Amino acid sequence: MSKPGRMAIEWSAALLLCLAAAEGTLRLQQSLGPLYDLSPKGETLDWYSDVVNHKPVPHQVQRFEGAAIYGNRAGFSYTLEYDEYGIRQPVSSASRPDCRTKASILFMGDSFMQGYDVAHSVPQRVSEVLAEKGGICSTAYNAGFTSYSPAILVPLARRVMPVVKPDYVVIDIDETDLTDDVYRYEPLIVRNAAGENVAVRASPINADISRRLARAEASPFYLQRLIEKLYVRQVLMPRIAASRPDIFRFARDTDGDLETKYRAELTIFRRNIAELIGVLAKGLPSASRIVFVHHPHLEQLTSAWNNLLASTVEKVALENGALFFDATPVLREKFGGRPEAFYWKGDMHFTFEGLDLYAESVADFLGGAMTPR
Repeated sequence: MSKPGRMAIEWSAALLLCLAAAEGTLRLQQSLGPLYDLSPKGETLDWYSDVVNHKPVPHQVQRFEGAAIYGNRAGFSYTLEYDEYGIRQPVSSASRPDCRTKASILFMGDSFMQGYDVAHSVPQRVSEVLAEKGGICSTAYNAGFTSYSPAILVPLARRVMPVVKPDYVVIDIDETDLTDDVYRYEPLIVRNAAGENVAVRASPINADISRRLARAEASPFYLQRLIEKLYVRQVLMPRIAASRPDIFRFARDTDGDLETKYRAELTIFRRNIAELIGVLAKGLPSASRIVFVHHPHLEQLTSAWNNLLASTVEKVALENGALFFDATPVLREKFGGRPEAFYWKGDMHFTFEGLDLYAESVADFLGGAMTPR
């Protein structure tokens, strides 16, 4: 055998030995630690949607991880069940023997509306309060899902309104919606010949991440799993982060005349809110059956965040015949001098107690709107 041939064999053998050693080391650390977790996490593309960008999977188990965030609630686990239309199951309801009236309500929004288990969700608590205080027995359909904003709610409404046929619609709104609509979903909106928003495509880079992670998890080789995961975390994830601004950039801005400064961004957002009202109103007796509700983030109760989002939604809602309720002043009073006690530490969401108080304030407003004058 020629010298070059022998060298090629030797180099190939050395490479195989190195790969085998690396594979063995990764398997060993996985069994002992792991220092870098390479176990399958069940990554799929079940979330993928070219209509609502991302959709809930039919069945998912969530768990509160970390006492530093969730305190004595750490370890709490719950199940999220959804039907084919993106409605949480089971459907929430509350009744009493002497119902004054009955109503069906569609709730829309992001993770704040999605909630935790059914018992700890805004729609369930609203239904309970409506029955307790107002004698209104209701069926509540929860179409809330993480990172949904008005741009996505438009095609979602086109899909669910003919199925649910609600008497009222409640849309939860907050400061993340403006950023999501403008920077995250606007480039992905699909419009028909009439210029109507009929779909929000899935993000190509998010789909690429899921495909790579699913491929990595399906591989029997830990080395391949490591390479794919490192590429996702060191290349693709930073690329996403770099393409998106601070999700609270608008809320934190203390400059004067924000309407002029963000004229282009607000034009996009106003259009989405108005279009959402138009789509919903087609399935209701009037737009006055549509209620936008705004919840505060902790910083709005403890620092000088502006009210650009709330004031914008209120103006568009009222101009189009819908209703608007800002829970900020009500919760400021209910939370007293310790609003931080009603949010998870290091997490923007309400604790169970905070969620209950928010839902009760929404129910009080909604009950008033549902009571004939």
